[in-house]
Amino acid sequence: MNVLFPYLARWRSANWSRYHQLLSALCRQGHQVYVLEAPPRPDSGETNYTDAAVSLPKGMTVREISVPLWQVSFPLEKLAKKGLVTLATRRLVRQVIEEYEIDVLLLYNFPQLVLASVARGRCKVVFDVADDLLAMFAVEAGRWAPLLKPPAAWFFNRLARTSDLVTTSSVTLAPRLPGRVCLVRNGVDLSAARRAVGGSIRAQYATPIVGFVGAFEYFVDFGLVLEAAALLPEVTFLLVGGGRQLGQVQQEAHERELDNVVLTGAVSYPRNLDYIRAMDVCLIPFAPGPISDHAAPLKLFEYASLQKPIIATPARGMEVIAGDFVNVARNGQEAAALIQRILVEPAPFLEQAKEGLERIRTTYNWDRIAEHFVAMLEAL
Repeated sequence: MNVLFPYLARWRSANWSRYHQLLSALCRQGHQVYVLEAPPRPDSGETNYTDAAVSLPKGMTVREISVPLWQVSFPLEKLAKKGLVTLATRRLVRQVIEEYEIDVLLLYNFPQLVLASVARGRCKVVFDVADDLLAMFAVEAGRWAPLLKPPAAWFFNRLARTSDLVTTSSVTLAPRLPGRVCLVRNGVDLSAARRAVGGSIRAQYATPIVGFVGAFEYFVDFGLVLEAAALLPEVTFLLVGGGRQLGQVQQEAHERELDNVVLTGAVSYPRNLDYIRAMDVCLIPFAPGPISDHAAPLKLFEYASLQKPIIATPARGMEVIAGDFVNVARNGQEAAALIQRILVEPAPFLEQAKEGLERIRTTYNWDRIAEHFVAMLEAL
């Protein structure tokens, strides 16, 4: 099977997404994947534009496209750049489909409706909805959201209804999506998790270590993390990742004189798994709202694969997936109290983590997910 994936950012980046994992698993199984990527944006601050030394799996080809006006600054910069990339990609889609005999065009954001129209009748079109895209769009659009959200919703619904298949990782989002919808879960590469080594990282910091690995973006509640760090000065809080909120978190930690907070900046995959291996407790501190409620974050599966006790804020999607192998904290005080309990009496929480690993092995691993994805495509 030949898959074409137009990516709206840099493929070889510090942001190792659902699509990196799924498409790499397809390559391991002998399929061919062709990725079209955006030009660099070194000043964006986003991890999906932070280039990293990432090797490509056998069977994957990545091609950078030329985007007119790419260096020009626009209002609503992120949304504008996605639109420019999509329009520039449109010129190439038909050519790539014909040249490489593409079987499936995989899309993941609603501006790509213009790409679906080019591909229709030439190959299958799959629209993957990894998050609540309209809720995220409303945040990115800011004060323009009341004006821009209705046309965005039209694009979204049109793409979903005209695609051959709509897939999602979210068990809570799936019933709300239009079109022919199937669940394609998130997961973890178990072989990469087994290779993770955290000893050298752990030796750099005072223990115990409580950690977070992920994007520093608006949907993460770093106020909760810093509040817990202030209550537990003897614990190292190791926060791994980059993003648009990194500078703000750095400034707040400095102003509050939180010497026990360490911010590493962006770390590429699979090095981030080494950091998780070094941690005693792992955090998923999502801010409340629809984005969190419909999320199935990769870090949940990566933490569980390394048998780490997990503390998360309440989120409906994670509750459905994880059940009782995740401990819930609503604020920094509750998180600090849970951390203390785990560190003082770890045995029951480590047993809980073992149960999480078993669930990951049977359901949430990328090789099985990729096999399921291919079976669905072949049935279209």
